[in-house]
Amino acid sequence: MISQHAASAADAVPLEFINGIPFLNVSVGATSSRMMFDSGGRLGISVPAETITKSGSVQVLEEKKKFKDLQGNAYETPRVIAGKVVIGSTMLAPVQGQVHMQWGGAPEGPEAELTKARAGGAIGLEAFANFPLMFDYKQRTLSILDASGVIELRQPKWRALDLKYGNEGPVVTLQVEGKQLKFVLDTGAQVNVIRFGAACDTNQACELRDMSGALNLSMRIHRIKLDGAPFDGVLGAPFFRSHRVVFDVKGGKLYVSPV
Repeated sequence: MISQHAASAADAVPLEFINGIPFLNVSVGATSSRMMFDSGGRLGISVPAETITKSGSVQVLEEKKKFKDLQGNAYETPRVIAGKVVIGSTMLAPVQGQVHMQWGGAPEGPEAELTKARAGGAIGLEAFANFPLMFDYKQRTLSILDASGVIELRQPKWRALDLKYGNEGPVVTLQVEGKQLKFVLDTGAQVNVIRFGAACDTNQACELRDMSGALNLSMRIHRIKLDGAPFDGVLGAPFFRSHRVVFDVKGGKLYVSPV
């Protein structure tokens, strides 16, 4: 077993995809279940009540967590501290999170399987604060990188972007039609979206570039209302399918390599 506080070997964990959204096996105390990996928002872990009861390692706090969805709807749920959380062979430090609650989705039709799977809870970047994480959708893996893996990111095939991490989750600033716009990187989003009127008033591919202009991330993007959101768009499944992506939250960097 690898401790989060120790130097570790790279740990590659299989990903399962449902409608473009990644899921992985997460052990919490005495339980093991499939959870969605949700990088959007400042999420540590979202644990269903049944898992809390069976795990024997989750403490429910009196304090509530309040948050909003993209439409501005407000929610609140009790905070938790989850101990003995294991991903692959890596034991994480105690993870702050919340009692899982679910909204959206559909019990029937094309979204039914995803809606059912999302009931199992979610884990996010906050749980891995000490580790760089690489998502490789083509290989269907999430890799917890060690020091040698981080050194590999210096190779020319990787581009490094400045990464900000706040309540909205991981954010990068990109150039779009001469404007500097903020995008949240969200593994839980099935499509890329941009705020109505911000840029790319077209159904064609939208030209997105890093601040140096050298990295071209152009792709299809949907225009939606993002009233009140502190960002201009979201990069979801299409972005992750076309690039290997490394989040280094501690180092403040996002590394991108086209597939």
